[in-house]
Amino acid sequence: MAATRDSAALQRLADLITERRIQLSMTKSDLARAAGLTINTYNKVEAARPVRDTTYGRIEPVLGWSPGSCRNVLTGAGEPSAITRSPECGPSRSADPEVFQRDIEEAVQAAAIAATDTLTTADLRKLSQRLVEELRRRGYLPHTAPTEPASPPPAADAPPAR
Repeated sequence: MAATRDSAALQRLADLITERRIQLSMTKSDLARAAGLTINTYNKVEAARPVRDTTYGRIEPVLGWSPGSCRNVLTGAGEPSAITRSPECGPSRSADPEVFQRDIEEAVQAAAIAATDTLTTADLRKLSQRLVEELRRRGYLPHTAPTEPASPPPAADAPPAR
């Protein structure tokens, strides 16, 4: 579908996108990077200027919106809808960036322990911190004050904690 010229619909969508970006604690640059867009293209979206449908298609998953949500707003067919997961995808996880960061750290540590038994706790902590820094740089996590990384999970042969 061609880009819409309806300025009221474009403004409504721009307002919804801006509001959602702020809810996610993302800067314009963070969102543009996470969506694989240039900042100039993303700025057009928030300025309520017409862009290609593919641009909206890149923004929707970053905002946690279902495909076609932007088009629905532009055509007056509805509001953005959140992405829903089917039961096969497993349980939904928290969208809280701090919880997400801890989950990532724990997953990295569990994978590193499974892959090698030569890493120290300090090595695991450093690996987790570098991964979180990289995810922030790429726009997957907001830029916030660093939190203490999670403790590594116990080794498979370690006795249970008492």
